[in-house]
Amino acid sequence: MPLEAGHFAKLKAHYTDRARAMKQARAQGGRIVARVGSAVPAELILAAGFMPVLVAADRSRAAPTAAKYIDDVVPPETHALFEAAAQGDFDEVELLVLSRVYDKLYFYLKEIYRQGLLPGLPPLHMFDLMQNRRAALTRYNEDRLLDLRLRLERAAGAPISDAALREAIVLCNRARAAQRALLDLRWQGHIDGEAAMQAIGAGYFMHPADYAEALEGYLAQLHAGKGAARPRLLLATAEPLTHTTLHEAVERAGGRIVAEDDWWGARAPGGDVSLDLPPMEALLAKYCFDTATADSYPVEDRLAWFEEAAQRSDVDGVIFYIPPSDLQYGWDYPRLRARLQEQAKPFLLIRQDASTSSGRVHLAEEAANFIGQIRGSRVDKAGAAP
Repeated sequence: MPLEAGHFAKLKAHYTDRARAMKQARAQGGRIVARVGSAVPAELILAAGFMPVLVAADRSRAAPTAAKYIDDVVPPETHALFEAAAQGDFDEVELLVLSRVYDKLYFYLKEIYRQGLLPGLPPLHMFDLMQNRRAALTRYNEDRLLDLRLRLERAAGAPISDAALREAIVLCNRARAAQRALLDLRWQGHIDGEAAMQAIGAGYFMHPADYAEALEGYLAQLHAGKGAARPRLLLATAEPLTHTTLHEAVERAGGRIVAEDDWWGARAPGGDVSLDLPPMEALLAKYCFDTATADSYPVEDRLAWFEEAAQRSDVDGVIFYIPPSDLQYGWDYPRLRARLQEQAKPFLLIRQDASTSSGRVHLAEEAANFIGQIRGSRVDKAGAAP
């Protein structure tokens, strides 16, 4: 079956038109809670009777309103999300929940609303979960999760039962299991990085039940045969991969991105939410310690996934994407670069912004050169005397 047919076509359509499922749900009388960031529990939103929909930054969209109110030093993602609010993208949702990583966006939105300039903005909730293993923070995080539950109950007009919460956990775990199966097939070479990103990313915009069904159907349609052998690359990024620009450039140049250190890609599912613990305790463990964000501490926790993936023998090289807007990842880069140098693992650093036309040209050139070097190294090793 062609790649664009059947279930993949549905997944790709929702990845491309990210408001599609939300509009369909609204037309049928459904209620929406939008979330910003990966660390907002979709399970609680579902259990309250809402459809969870992620708000994603669209860097291709002009942001004139954001430019009036937000300093240039603030990352472009925040500008894009603020612009979406200014253009009314959130006006029909019941509640907008922002994770700790997006605290600046939260305060910008509150201030602009206070000035009466965004009258259609929905109620905001800051989910200030601290992804830190310090025992002293456990009570604080428990209270933040309870606050979110109570806020959703007020919006719904009814309490969230533990039974409804367990049902939502089972459903979201089903979607995670399908994503992990997709990632396994991807490592085996049965699916390219761009298609994998679309199949994973669609889950942020679809109802979890529809998403799990579509992804499971897609997995059943995948051919068993592998594609042509290509350099297998790991992608590390300083900003969320809300687009497939890097994947398109690298795979057009003859490489294959087999994983990315990002919650939009290979780090999306993580493990399941435990069914052996009380639901709120299980959610706290999942979103504190097994959800990829740039806000997890200590630093060893934040970097452990990358370091393990990078040293795999079936990873031929690593691409770092650290655009000029980065304020954090650049501090980690020297350590990661040193580890790769110790392993004699090829790596490429992309510093130009891939959302610009000049940045895309630079990316295409650098990717082609890097992949050519890896292939040349393979030939040299194959021809070396024993």
